[in-house]
Amino acid sequence: MFTAGVGFYEPAPSIDVASYLSFVTVNSAHAQPLGEPAFLAVNAEPGSLMFVRHEISEADETTARSPRDSAIGTSGGHGRFAAPGNAVRRQVQVRAISPRSADELAGFFRDVAYTLTDIRQGEPVPPLKVDRVPGDLSAKDGVERKMLFITALLPVILEANQRVLADREQLLYLRNKLASDPRMLTAIERIWLDDLADRYDTTIDRIDELVRRVDIVPPSMAIAQAGVESGWGTSFAARNGNALYGQIQVNGRHSVDVPWKPGAGMPQPFADVGEATDAYVINLNTHPAYASFRAERAAMRERAEHPDGFRLIGTLLRYSERGQGYVQFVRQIMRENELSDFDRAKLSSF
Repeated sequence: MFTAGVGFYEPAPSIDVASYLSFVTVNSAHAQPLGEPAFLAVNAEPGSLMFVRHEISEADETTARSPRDSAIGTSGGHGRFAAPGNAVRRQVQVRAISPRSADELAGFFRDVAYTLTDIRQGEPVPPLKVDRVPGDLSAKDGVERKMLFITALLPVILEANQRVLADREQLLYLRNKLASDPRMLTAIERIWLDDLADRYDTTIDRIDELVRRVDIVPPSMAIAQAGVESGWGTSFAARNGNALYGQIQVNGRHSVDVPWKPGAGMPQPFADVGEATDAYVINLNTHPAYASFRAERAAMRERAEHPDGFRLIGTLLRYSERGQGYVQFVRQIMRENELSDFDRAKLSSF
């Protein structure tokens, strides 16, 4: 019943601009994206750059490297991802957890009073980041297995989207600055923009395309695809290699040690669930096979709509060789589990 795609995980060298950046908050509840932030004057050898936060009324959301090619066989390098929002938003720090069993995973959730019922009623999601799916998840009955899987994956996806939104916010500010006067960009800003474009497999001169790529993947869509591709976390590849999204190797190389040999067509393993999720997001945001996904998401943004996972999954006909049958099946999963309820979920802070 599960489908498989084609993909690879091969990190490309890039400048770690994060070490040069720090953020400050400006108490301006209605600042506009075009507003001029207070960038610090930088020396010829700058040690850091301060991006100012712009408060904009938009729901918070959230990168990785290593794409997932479609089953049709397209391949290529990919970068990272991001989403629309306010320029450098506050990042919720997640707490990593490493459950040895499904019962221990459930215990983590009980300790922080984290239930899907509460999230559906508007409560924030505790920032717990599971590093791997417990190996005994298959021992639970279908309902409990799905509940644990969804509960575990939701904060991982939200945290990834949060990082994307921070990148997108800064990108939108710099795009406006470029449109006003390209000479206004500082050296550090250009380095940051170059790195972002490289991570998203495009160039600065295609900045509107970069904006289309730096955006979130709706949680409903990510959870449903992970559930389908991994059997709700019970597949051999998911349990032993954190392969949740059906990514398949094309270059015959492993990035981590797993109990299967590398080779074209084999599942692509990942170090943890977060890395697998980042790779999935970057793949959708960079691969040519998913250009229609990015175009439809951008159209939603233009209409001031929140990205809708149920509608957007309809653009992923090339994610599986099953095409429309795959889309219909994923939509069925989304309906049965009411996953659209989580598309506007937000991370809380302890």
